[in-house]
Amino acid sequence: MPKFRYVAKDVAGKTVSGEIMAGGQTEVVNKLQQQNMIPVSITEIKMDKSGGGFQALNDKLALMTTKIKLEDLVFFTRQMVTFINAGVTITKSIKNIADSQKNILLKTILNQLYEDINAGSDFSSALGKHPKQFDQMYVNIVRAGEASGNLEKAMGSLAIYMEKTANMRQSIKSAMMYPKMVLSFTAVAVFIIVWKIIPVFQGLFSSLGGELPAPTQMLVNASDLLQAHFFLVIGSMAGVFYGIKMLFKLKGVQNGWDKFIITAPVFGELVRQIIVSRVTSTLALLLSSGTSMLESMEIASRVANNYVYENALKQAGTDVSNGIELSVAFKKANRFDDVLIQLIETGEETGKIDELMQKIAEYYDAEVALKIKGFSSLMEPLLIVIMGVVIGGIVVAIYLPIFTMGEALEG
Repeated sequence: MPKFRYVAKDVAGKTVSGEIMAGGQTEVVNKLQQQNMIPVSITEIKMDKSGGGFQALNDKLALMTTKIKLEDLVFFTRQMVTFINAGVTITKSIKNIADSQKNILLKTILNQLYEDINAGSDFSSALGKHPKQFDQMYVNIVRAGEASGNLEKAMGSLAIYMEKTANMRQSIKSAMMYPKMVLSFTAVAVFIIVWKIIPVFQGLFSSLGGELPAPTQMLVNASDLLQAHFFLVIGSMAGVFYGIKMLFKLKGVQNGWDKFIITAPVFGELVRQIIVSRVTSTLALLLSSGTSMLESMEIASRVANNYVYENALKQAGTDVSNGIELSVAFKKANRFDDVLIQLIETGEETGKIDELMQKIAEYYDAEVALKIKGFSSLMEPLLIVIMGVVIGGIVVAIYLPIFTMGEALEG
């Protein structure tokens, strides 16, 4: 879409200038008139065509492959709060952020927001056109801030919530980094041993004669298969990995996994506390912004990101709509701790349910942080033992024929 530079006069007769994207000069005039401005001059900005079709193709590929991370949205939200607190208009704030944005997808979306708001749309309505990037909770918080005339406070709370979510995700990723590295190293080591080391020993095994021990024979068979059908084996492994990934996209499989993960012996309690922390933080933010209880429950059910808790929250929302107290509805769901239910009861009695929800969220955040730290401490020695058993078992299987041959000679 072409970009135009304009000079216009506002209702006070003050001359203003700027840039705007539109289908033509007529559309620019219409947009300026909607903002009660009289155009003085309109000039199309000639875009740099260097690169031709290859540049256009490159831009499209960049848009398709670029993702917007949670950290990008946190940065955008924080910048909006800073600009609004400084008295900068929403459109100017978005334009400033877009101009300095390196993420091409976010930059494109911000330019679209700028155009929509310039055309007369509300900030929240413009955000609602991009549900993949700005979810229902984000839009609701902004809409509540617009309605109350305190947008900077609403977005400030939203930024704090998103930062906390980003920090928790980072903590979980950091805790999982060591197990991933150890397991990956073990898998690579086993692959190299079977592919390169076993063939070196096969001549020795043949010279010994007799029947090989079962563990050694399994390694030899695996090595023979890998030598004879290397690309087929690699392709099959990649196919299995991809197949499992696709399998988990099926609703039935995903639901089954959701049920398993919250009851797993080691991880179950940690996963449950992460879900409850996420849900209560969302409820606290939405309720404090003025969102209705039923709408907050509906949004929180999606934030849970777990089939079991999503259904439990939806059922609790239905119970609340039928006149049942929130604490009773949560207790009836049979998925929440007694501590949480008691605090909700206190919030209902004092009329400060949003504040109590925030306290609950902080309590579970602290519990999750301790659990993640304990999980990391537990996994390190456990993974070392697993790696030792696997590698050591292979080494023993390699030397087992030599041991058995020595025993036979002694006999």
